[in-house]
This record gives sequence, structure tokens and C-alpha cells, in this order.
Amino acid sequence: MTAAIDAVSNTLRSPAFKVFLIGVLVILLLVPLFLVMTLVDERVGRASEVQNEVSRYWGGPQNIAGPFLIVPYTVRQETIQGDKRIEQIVERRAVFLPEELSITGSSRAEVLHRSIFDVNVYSADATLEGRFLTPDIGEVEPNTVAVRWKDAILSLSMTGVAGLKEAAQLEINGNGKIPFAPSTGLAQATNFGIHAKLALAGDVANTDAPTKPFTFRIPLNFTGSSALMFAPAARETRVALKSDWPHPSFAGAFLPAERSVSSRGFNASWKVPHLARSVPNSWSAMDGGFDRMAPYQFGVNFYSPVDFYDLVSRAVKYGILFLAFSFMGVFLLELFSPRPLHAVQYLFVGLAMIFFYVLLLSLAEHVGFGWAYLASSVATGGMLSLYVSRAMQSSKSGLLMLGLLLIVYGLLYMILRLEDYALLAGALLGFAALTTIMFATMNINWSLARSAGTIAPAE
Repeated sequence: MTAAIDAVSNTLRSPAFKVFLIGVLVILLLVPLFLVMTLVDERVGRASEVQNEVSRYWGGPQNIAGPFLIVPYTVRQETIQGDKRIEQIVERRAVFLPEELSITGSSRAEVLHRSIFDVNVYSADATLEGRFLTPDIGEVEPNTVAVRWKDAILSLSMTGVAGLKEAAQLEINGNGKIPFAPSTGLAQATNFGIHAKLALAGDVANTDAPTKPFTFRIPLNFTGSSALMFAPAARETRVALKSDWPHPSFAGAFLPAERSVSSRGFNASWKVPHLARSVPNSWSAMDGGFDRMAPYQFGVNFYSPVDFYDLVSRAVKYGILFLAFSFMGVFLLELFSPRPLHAVQYLFVGLAMIFFYVLLLSLAEHVGFGWAYLASSVATGGMLSLYVSRAMQSSKSGLLMLGLLLIVYGLLYMILRLEDYALLAGALLGFAALTTIMFATMNINWSLARSAGTIAPAE
């Protein structure tokens, strides 16, 4: 009986059991680590609410499509009800795209502060110029009863009309200015936008004859946030955009033909022919609205490369790896120390490592990620090194623990900043750490309990 008790006692005090216990602790600490990730998600949601709140007043992502020439017409439609054939006249809308469209725009970035959150926004000017040919209603509907050419309108789709800072006006053939009215002018349209009546532009569309060819110019002054996108609405669409935002992320169906990016901003230009999009140059509004252009929009996202919520979230994802590093560091120090550590002391070390992420998140919202990371690392590393030093009654062990934590936090910071190579760096780091631990513990007899201050040698 005594022999069995001694065997159990030796097993419980063996290095192998301590490693097993560390593994169990790492698994248990997944619960608070998951709660930290939930806390990060909650703060991201709060920041997103602030972004949406600011966008309602300042302007959200701006998607500009058009302009489109809208012409009302009527057709004869027959329906059968029982034995009767009923004929009725139905009004529809024809949509025509411009022959040419040139957009020149510029934006100026700003940062708005709401509570502890910063929201990146922009103010922009854009000028749309181009020309329309005489529309052929037969391309849309060959069997029209009548066409109301004098009621033709020019419509511009714009998601953030609340961001318009000046009354938009339409210039036709370089003469006069026609004020735009709210809405796109299509009753069934779900798009936001503005429209202008062409009948106010001299003899372009004030008779029953087809609309004459005309040029147009539309200056816009608006605000927005996050993104600025355009649609290739013409047979040939050209866009030139410049901004003082130094971190553009070009997005959409087409990338710029030319671009230049520097710390002072960017310049980009696109050239898109109509053959690059599967949208006809004219159609009936009953077959689809302006949403047909949505899959072919292109432009720029005003990307923020220092989103500390993303960095904190990525740091938490490496939590298990760095918990294991810290535990194995304490374990190796314990092997060479005359004072063994209790499992509860390992648990305290793990909780301190997890609380590092809470400190990092809370401080980053106030002082930025870099300073928050430095402060959290110094606080956690200093506290843990002092704790290990007192627990093992060895200043040397405390200094070694401090050095280990400095390396761990330094490597984590490097991995977070690598972005595209973060996974590769993390994999190499894990492999190097495992190799170091394997060879450092090669002479340990894992099956026997050690005497105080000695290492059980391998036979």
C-alpha cells in the first residue's frame, strides 16, 4: 500500500505530470480568452455604431451612378380575363446611357471625434461631363403608342444625397443651369438620387420630337466616409480621382489604369469601355433600374491601416501560443529552481497574460495601439517577473522571466505589424520555440520526481 502511495506521489511531482497540468490549464484558460475576444467584438460593434451615427449626418459611402436619360413612353398591353380580352395603355420609362462620360474628382480627408472614437471622413468635389446622342426608342420598345419626349429627365443615382453640401445644377450644351430636384425620378426605383427636367434646357426636349444630342456638365460638392465609388455608365467612361488620403484601397470591378500613392495622398485614373460590362446602352425601367450598374462599380476605399481593433483581435488569436510560451518558460525556470511552483501559481501567470489583452484594448481606445501595447507589456511583464522572482525566491529567475516576456511581447508586436507575413512568422516562431524547449529538456527524466535543486537525469 505504501509503495502504491509513493508511486502516485512520485507521478504527481514528476515533470511529465507538470507538463500535463500546464496543458490542462491552457485549455481552461481558453474560456477567459474567448471572453476577451467577445469584449473586442463588442467594442468593434460600438465603434461601428458611432461610424454609422456620424455617417447619417456627414455622409456614408458614396456610390455615384449615371447620369441616365429617362424618357416616358406608352405601350398597348392586352390581358385576358375569362373570355374577354382587355386592352389597355400602359406607361413605362426608357433608360438611355450617355455616349461619353468623364468624371474628375478630388477629396480631402478629415477625422471627426465622437466620444473616444475617431471616424475618418472626407469632403469631395466631382465634375461629371459627357454627351448623349439622340435616343432611339425602338431599341427599347419597337411597338410604342406614344413617347413623351418633352417630359424626359436626366437622373443621377447617389447613395448619400444627404451629403450634398450645395444645390446641384445641370448645365446643358454649356448654356444656363437647371436645378436638380430630389429623387431619381423613377417611382419604382429604390435608389437615392436627384433628377432634372430637360424641358427647361431650351429646345433639347421641349417638343414631341426625339431629344436632340446634347452635352452635359454636373458639378457636385459632397461629403462622405469610407468609400467613393463610380459606375461605368457610358459607352466610354473615364474617371480621374485625387486625394490627400495616403492609404487608398482600390476596389470594385476595375482597377486603375494608372495610379500613384505617396505619404501625401494618391492620384488614380480609370478608363472603362462599355464592352467590359454586361449592361446594354438602353433598356426599359421595368426590366431593371439603376441597380444593373452595381456589379460594375469601381473606386476607392479610404482604408485605415492602423485599426487597433483589428490589431487587438489578431493579438488575441495568438493568445494560446503565447500562453504556452509563458508557461513553458516558467516551467523551465522551475526545473532549475529549488522551490517548486503550485498549479494555482501557474493559473495566476496565465490570468495575468490574458489580462494583458484587456489592458491593451482599454488603453488603445485612449492613447493608440503603439503606446497601449508598450504600457501593457511593461505592466504585465514587470508584474510577472516580480511574481516569479518572489515565488522562486530568486532574482535571477525573475530577470530571466522578464527577458523571456520581453522577447515574447516583442515578437508578438512584430508579427502584428507584418500583416501579410504574420502567419509565416507565427509558424516559424512556434517551431523555433518548440525546438528550443525539446533540446533544453533533453536530459530530464520525465517519469521521476526531482529532488530539490536538482534535475532527475535521464538513464
